[in-house]
Order: sequence, then structure tokens, then C-alpha cells
Amino acid sequence: MLQSFVAASAAGKSMADFSHIAGIVLAGGRSSRMGHNKAFLEFKGKPLVEHMLDVLQSVGLKDVFVSGHVEGYPCIVDDAPFSGPAEAIKSTLKKIPGYKGYLFVPVDMPFLKSQTLQVLLAQEYGGYFIKWPLPAYLTPPFSLTNSVSAHDFLAAQGIYPVSLPQDFEEDMKNINTPQEWEEALKAP
Repeated sequence: MLQSFVAASAAGKSMADFSHIAGIVLAGGRSSRMGHNKAFLEFKGKPLVEHMLDVLQSVGLKDVFVSGHVEGYPCIVDDAPFSGPAEAIKSTLKKIPGYKGYLFVPVDMPFLKSQTLQVLLAQEYGGYFIKWPLPAYLTPPFSLTNSVSAHDFLAAQGIYPVSLPQDFEEDMKNINTPQEWEEALKAP
């Protein structure tokens, strides 16, 4: 079994037991619009991939993984590299079975907060936000269809979108270009 990053328990805070849910950072893209691997962009003093692992751990997930190939991190290597998030999700579901749920976050959404992800984890049968197929929370059973888009794959699983609370809209910024990255670094 792949090594996972183990979350340290938050001192003085009680968190829900998510030991049966895996958190996965999707980091298998080419980063072609950025010009170099987004996973290694420095955000708040650490590589973006580590920041996103920390976000998953802040929700209370104990088992968190990186999907793709990020040098220096234990990864779930995609069966079909650079084929998009739907293929990466399918690879992950095949390679680490047995969890009661899987929370997928993209590596390039640095403003995601634990409160935003908790909205998804509260969906008994999984969920994602209207207009954003990622992040997504999936629960079994799974149908590993030939869907190529994340949205179509989620629909094939019977997972439906939920409303994003208005206060969380800024959390959903996706960073793809050097200009978007420069803007992100200026944010408080």
C-alpha cells in the first residue's frame, strides 16, 4: 500500500473521524499554461502540493495522497498520465480501494479552506459544487465509465452538485497562468 502523509492531531480541537476517507491532491497535469510544474510553486512558504496536503489534513483527513508524479512525494501514479482529472480519479479509485469516501482537490486551488471542503464532506452520497467539478467528494459504489470530463464522470456516479455558499466563492480560484499566479500571491 502507498505511504500516506499522516495528519497530526490538532491540539485542543475535536474533529470528526474521517479515518475512512482518503484525501487526494490531483497533481498530474502538464502545467503547460504555467510553463512549469504548478505543484512546486511556493505558496505561504512551501510548495503548493504541500499546502494542498495541509488543507486536506486541516479538514481532519488522516490519509492524504498525491495523484500524478511529483518528485519527492509518494504518489499514486496515473494509469494514463496527462489525461485529465477524470482519468486520475479512476486510477486512484482502482489503486487505493476500500475507503468509504474520497475527497479530490486540484493542486492549483490554493485558496480552498477546510470549511469549503466540509460542505462537500457533509454530502452523504458525495458532491461537488455547481459550476466547479473539483473539488469533489465521491462515495462508493463506483462505475469506472469511459467519461473523459470530471463533470461527466461525477454524473455517471450519481453524484450531484450542491450550492456553493456565497462566502466561499473566492476559495474556488484556479491558478493556471503566471499572471494568475502573480495575482494570487498579492491576495491577503
